[in-house]
Amino acid sequence: VHYASGNLVFYFSLSYRKRRYRNRLGDAETLKISEVRCLANEMRAAIQKGLDPIATRKMAEMLFKDLVELYQAETKAKKLSWDSDDSKFRLYLLPYFGSKQLGAIRRTDIERYHTQLTEKLSAASANRHLSLLKAIFTYSVDKLKVLKESPAKAIANFPEKQVQRKYFNSEELQILLAELKLESNLEAQNILKFMLLTGCRRNTARTVKLEHYDANNATLLVEMTKNGVGQYLVLSESAKAIIEQQCVKHGNSGFIFRGIDMKSQISCPSAVLKRVCRKAGLTERSSHSLRHTFAVQLLELGYSSYQLQVALNQRCSASTAVYS
Repeated sequence: VHYASGNLVFYFSLSYRKRRYRNRLGDAETLKISEVRCLANEMRAAIQKGLDPIATRKMAEMLFKDLVELYQAETKAKKLSWDSDDSKFRLYLLPYFGSKQLGAIRRTDIERYHTQLTEKLSAASANRHLSLLKAIFTYSVDKLKVLKESPAKAIANFPEKQVQRKYFNSEELQILLAELKLESNLEAQNILKFMLLTGCRRNTARTVKLEHYDANNATLLVEMTKNGVGQYLVLSESAKAIIEQQCVKHGNSGFIFRGIDMKSQISCPSAVLKRVCRKAGLTERSSHSLRHTFAVQLLELGYSSYQLQVALNQRCSASTAVYS
């Protein structure tokens, strides 16, 4: 159609089995004649196969922010990393892609976003964003059928440098424990000691509950861990003593380690650990270094790689191998 304004717009029109199909394909500034013919042939073939390409094209006009809403609703009860995904969507992906139509997002757009992230984040973090984009576009292709192919398909990750894992050696550990005893935040002091004694992850330690403590068998049930399965922590006498101390303080139900209101779960203890390290004259380390320290101690005691894998509740032996 050639409008009075001078714009030339291409439309697809077809009558097939007593049904009329009509859809705007695009203008002459965007599409070449050869591309228009290709689109028209594809749509005609799809209609004759019993499909509805016009409905599919309209669905591809869905905005990225609408796709995110559907994806998050679908994965909230299934994906352990949902909170992490939500943070990536809110802070990065929605501001960048939110108002774009799905059909307008190209491979080059995703590659540009992936590259720009490395100006603020590490290569590993940028790759996590790419993985999330691949997941959400695969969802749009396989589940929603709104795209024929994911624009993120086959985009390569950036190489990730292997960083040296940090832990406390025997001498540093003694200095750390001496300074930790002086920490005024007793809840943070106890959770840090507990993490060191059990090797459990920070979020695991923050969510364990008193009602899951079995004093007779010296075990603590962890309902869910990072790898998607539960775990029974076998407690040493020192670890038991910490839980018994928390039982006296909080009773027999609720979070073992608590925030300032003594009801909710404790906040991340990493800041406290870094403060203790500074006071002790040690290099600052994250709370995950306590898990690494636990692993190194077990290896020094003669534990095998398999025994260490079980103790750390890791599914993959390759994850355990980084400690040996």
